[in-house]
Amino acid sequence: MIFHYLRNEGFVWNHKRVYRVWKEEKLNLRKVPKRPKIKRVFLDLIAPNNINEGWAMDFLSEWVVGVEEQGVRIINIIDECSRRALWTEAHYSITGKILIQVLEKVITWRGKPSYIRCDNGPEFICQEIKDWAEQQGIEIRHIQPGKPTQNGIIERLNGTLRTECLNLEWFGTLDYLNQKLQEWWMIYNEHRPHSSIKYLTPALFEQKNHLLYFNLVAA
Repeated sequence: MIFHYLRNEGFVWNHKRVYRVWKEEKLNLRKVPKRPKIKRVFLDLIAPNNINEGWAMDFLSEWVVGVEEQGVRIINIIDECSRRALWTEAHYSITGKILIQVLEKVITWRGKPSYIRCDNGPEFICQEIKDWAEQQGIEIRHIQPGKPTQNGIIERLNGTLRTECLNLEWFGTLDYLNQKLQEWWMIYNEHRPHSSIKYLTPALFEQKNHLLYFNLVAA
């Protein structure tokens, strides 16, 4: 392109000379190749029929206003079948290591799911999470980039948390924020009806399905 530009300007240098000067001026730098994008296959967002079969997780951002304003991140984990909020906790930062610790705490009292649905955030696609999931025998289902509706169950939980808790007041410390999150967590699971599970609470939905399961086994 430069050779033809110079020719159009009236210069008669041949392309070899132009290229030699181009290299001497170090203008022939190689373009940095783009990293290949991870291709994600579209999966229909269909809630599983069984409790604890599939979880969804996501992060939510908030601010703690103490001596100085500081951003925090809230990890949300939900059971896609019963809509029970399994974990809601704020941290100043969440690494892959912290995320694994949280997931293992949930597994301790809940048991392992077959899969966990999440977006393509750096914490969710890091090698630590990949190795941990393989060791646990849990499938990590990444949604397609820029398609939050493919993780709509956790997105709705995020919206409810922001509307019914985070938007109601300022939080002066991380401990106070986590205290309010736990209070909301109890209301959400034990007292708040959910239209997606026939206006039952997640706790009552799990209780009814637990009894139904054992009745079917006994029959």
